[in-house]
Amino acid sequence: MPAAASRRPGSTAAARMSIGQVLEMLRDEFPDLAHSKLHYLESEGLLAPARTPAGYRKYSREDVDRLRFVLRAQRDRFWPLKVIKEHLLEHGVDSEVTSIASRPGPSSTLQPVRLDRRGLAREAGVEEDFLAELEQYGFLTDDVLFYGTTELEIVTAARDLADEGLHPRHLVMLRTAAEREAHMIRSVARPRSRAGDAAARGEAEDFARDLGESMITLHGAMLRTKLREV
Repeated sequence: MPAAASRRPGSTAAARMSIGQVLEMLRDEFPDLAHSKLHYLESEGLLAPARTPAGYRKYSREDVDRLRFVLRAQRDRFWPLKVIKEHLLEHGVDSEVTSIASRPGPSSTLQPVRLDRRGLAREAGVEEDFLAELEQYGFLTDDVLFYGTTELEIVTAARDLADEGLHPRHLVMLRTAAEREAHMIRSVARPRSRAGDAAARGEAEDFARDLGESMITLHGAMLRTKLREV
């Protein structure tokens, strides 16, 4: 192999990252990302990091870009891995996650965001006092440095309800119901997560996500049904 070829970016072990470095790189945007998730995505054919002679995974910049795309598609669009894999096969990672917003999903019109507290208030069109009220009633977590798409969606929906007289203190039952549903989903998904099996833990996380999507669909359908009775 020519010497120049061996010095191309991403072609040497030094240009690749360990799994710990990848987690650190993505920590701000995906604070809950863990080894198990990466192992699971690899077992599903969505990642294929190189291996050292000792068997350690080494991730290239291309691997990280692909991982970021997959995580954003799951987080911001709620698409299952099958849909994401099909999209990657057809389009690769050159397109933004928003380019597949035509696919169905409860958040299909939302774009990924990363906002500080002032930015969240500005984008949602509310005062920071309103954010404090949402924190008081458990709709937002306090002491967070950055907020994402989900938090923006929560604040925007709460703002619209407050404009009609339904303030956060009136909506605590919604938060409580969501907490109970999450507990129920975790109890069903937990048996799939075997101790010491990183791929199984990643599978359990995605299984819980899919259950949550079905729960959202059911809840929306039931609410529409009940509203027809008004």
